[in-house]
Amino acid sequence: MCELVRNAHPERAWVAEADRAYDRLCGYMNELNTHRGLFEALVATLEAEHNPPLSHAERQVALTFLRDFEKSGIDLPPERRARFVELSDSLLGLGRIFLSNASAPPAPAPPLEIPEELLSGLPAHFSSGLPRVKGVALVTPGSWEAQVIQRYAPQSEARELAYVANARADPDRVGVLEDMLAQRAELAGVLGKGSWAEVALVDKMAKTPSNVWGFLTSLADHHRTQAAEDVAVLARLKAQAAGIDKSGALPPLYAWDRDYFSERHVQNQAPASLAPLAPYFSVGTVMRGLSRLFSRLYGISFRPTTPGPGEVWHPSVRRLDVVDEEQGTIGVIYCDLFSREGKPPSAAHYTVRCSRRVDDDDARGDGLHEGWDSRWGPGLETEGDVVRGMTGRYQLPIVVLCTDFGNDQNSPALLGWHEVETLFHEMGHAMHSMIGRTEYHNVSGTRCATDFVEFPSILMEHFVKSPSVLALFAEHYESERPLPPALFQNHMALQSSLAALETHGQIVMAMLDHQYHTLAPGEAVDSTAVYTALQERVGVIPPVPGTAWQTQFGHLYGYGATYYSYLFDRAIAGKVFSTLFAADPLSREAGEVLKKRLLCWGGGRDPWEMVGDVVGGAEGEAVARGDERAMELVGGWYVK
Repeated sequence: MCELVRNAHPERAWVAEADRAYDRLCGYMNELNTHRGLFEALVATLEAEHNPPLSHAERQVALTFLRDFEKSGIDLPPERRARFVELSDSLLGLGRIFLSNASAPPAPAPPLEIPEELLSGLPAHFSSGLPRVKGVALVTPGSWEAQVIQRYAPQSEARELAYVANARADPDRVGVLEDMLAQRAELAGVLGKGSWAEVALVDKMAKTPSNVWGFLTSLADHHRTQAAEDVAVLARLKAQAAGIDKSGALPPLYAWDRDYFSERHVQNQAPASLAPLAPYFSVGTVMRGLSRLFSRLYGISFRPTTPGPGEVWHPSVRRLDVVDEEQGTIGVIYCDLFSREGKPPSAAHYTVRCSRRVDDDDARGDGLHEGWDSRWGPGLETEGDVVRGMTGRYQLPIVVLCTDFGNDQNSPALLGWHEVETLFHEMGHAMHSMIGRTEYHNVSGTRCATDFVEFPSILMEHFVKSPSVLALFAEHYESERPLPPALFQNHMALQSSLAALETHGQIVMAMLDHQYHTLAPGEAVDSTAVYTALQERVGVIPPVPGTAWQTQFGHLYGYGATYYSYLFDRAIAGKVFSTLFAADPLSREAGEVLKKRLLCWGGGRDPWEMVGDVVGGAEGEAVARGDERAMELVGGWYVK
């Protein structure tokens, strides 16, 4: 809830109060995670005999708490405990600074000076709008003007100047990153681990740093050749632009060439008469299509509902009640889809309220739960709802989807293909929250391992590309004619024409994240040297001296040691889709298998067992073990 308000509320006073609440709640959670009485009671509960025995979900919740205690250094002696607290507080501050740096232009620097002749080929209205001194254009590094020059200037020297200025090595920013990495490594040492990756992976599917590295290196070895072929395609365009004879050696492709010649490649590949896709994807029709898809797969649909007074934070926010054909209303999704001033440009899924069973809560007569800290005022109790087919009363889940779509008030909001994929992706998270309604909110919906949580959302990206799914909603907003299959296929061919280069870039980023977080406590950190060496060994485009791209890699903070998760879940999603839905993406039988064997458990069951159960057969049994062999199988799925 605090994260939602901090990022989406248009009023600064609300944002400031959400920041305060967030800080207080983090402090309170730190108190709980270091409470000896709670820890000892938990250990005693896990060690005791129970009749009936603890359910699988109960044991999963207990183990989640136990790992939280261990990560908070519950057993550390006082002096090491004090250092743990000191490092934890310092890392929170460093993380905020790092994220702020990653999303902002470089620190103030002298304007970039670009001679006028290097701007030839750019639109005249753009070039003429740049300030000049004695025939030299002055451009602020990191500005949108610098980004335009880097991506679209025909003159290679202009692109190089802009690229180096945009990614220049700022000692302060590099220092913040390296301090963060060094302190994470030291914190791992305080906890008795060999690296931060060991700390981060203890409750993940991959389990160990060696398993992650094996997965990533197998992908890199496979994709590097294909990525190099994509680079050769772009290098041939560069040679053609420079007038180099086709029989001659290809010129090197540099970092500032990639975006420019990728644009040229797409333009060359696109038929002159290729119509855009956006007129076939209005927000309304896409949402209707999602409702139809979920109705076919799971018997679940959306019912638009008018919000009550004060229920939403902006007039453009829409409410959808999620209705199961057998159980009735099972949750609420609020859709905050359109851009506005101050709203972050990225897409996100916020779990505002988790599902949990409430009728068996231990409550005192005054309405506060036993052990509730009175400093926090009244509790958040709810009487809950009766869900047909489930015992007891449940607090139903509430989630918010935030995107940054444009909205022309004079016509329906039309979406580009990437935005359609984004909406399907985020709705995958939302449906995981709706279907994964467990008795304990600690394991409901998306509260599962980081390297599993992206699987349901990436799976939705497979559905949206299916012709039978597109037929549910893709129609022209004016004529209502369905999307022509040939038009869609032509666009998808363009989308995938340089896919190997993009995938290899993701692999290299995941490898960089892994290398940074396998540093041993006390080991010297030179983030630029690590990045340069990795690019030279595994990359297909050479690193650029004098730059420090790694300071723009914001996921190094939130996904520290787990950025491999996107690739890992792509592999699992591809396998599950081909296993269940290749023959019929609208199969209710397959949808029920996915719902009952995987989605309904949230984080209350071992994800390896769930994936193995869906895959089935001897391969499924091998995957369910979750060992090194299982990791190898998942890597093989991605290669296929």
